[in-house]
Amino acid sequence: MVSLKTAIVGGVSALALGTLVLGTSWVSYVRTAKNEVTTAVEDAIPMEFQLKRAKDMLENELEPEIRKMKHAVAESQVEVEHLQAKLDEKAKEVRDKRVDIMDQREELATDKTTFLDVNNVSYTKTEFEKDLGKRFERFRTFETTFKAEMKVLNAKTQAVEANESKVAKLLAAREELKLQIDELEARVSALQAAETVAESEFDDSKLSNVKDLLDSLDAKVDVRERELALEGQNTDLIPLKTEETSKSVVDSVDAYFGNEAPFEDTASN
Repeated sequence: MVSLKTAIVGGVSALALGTLVLGTSWVSYVRTAKNEVTTAVEDAIPMEFQLKRAKDMLENELEPEIRKMKHAVAESQVEVEHLQAKLDEKAKEVRDKRVDIMDQREELATDKTTFLDVNNVSYTKTEFEKDLGKRFERFRTFETTFKAEMKVLNAKTQAVEANESKVAKLLAAREELKLQIDELEARVSALQAAETVAESEFDDSKLSNVKDLLDSLDAKVDVRERELALEGQNTDLIPLKTEETSKSVVDSVDAYFGNEAPFEDTASN
């Protein structure tokens, strides 16, 4: 078994030798060779397997990320809604406190020397001014906190909207990828069908044998039809004309010579 020290020494030696022979450009040689090997390996992988791999990546790599993002966006939406409801209540409280302060300020603007609170307890103008000062400071602190929380709400709302847009785009991209995979599967199937037809060899001799058999049968039918025509056998029909009976020799002579005179008369004449 090669020791770690031997492997390190061998690696350093190879590195030094490569640098010595090829100079610093040896890195580009290695990178080019790696790219060539990678391309060759990818080209050797069947297209059907690569499509299955694309589906697997879509289902087992992209889908979990989409679910994770959707969950995060849903959590952010709920958080923003709760914060919005809380700040709506605080906004009402800010308005109420402002109204109270303005009412108390209007009271101090009068010529009264004593003031009554809701419990019908009398306070001097100085005590009333001091109370107004406390209320005003607390209001300013409360309002400052409220404004800071509103900034947080606005920032979170913008983040939620941006994430919602990202999820929508990601979902649209996922559907586009699914359609692209379906289209490629159809094209690969069509390509395989075309390659199967192109690669298959048709035996022309089988077609020729059938044609020769039909030609032979056609010739035999022609011959048989000619034979029947020559025989003229129509035994299943009633003859329309009777055959002439044979004539005697006398009849034949008379028919030949007609009504001419006997031979002797002809000679004497």
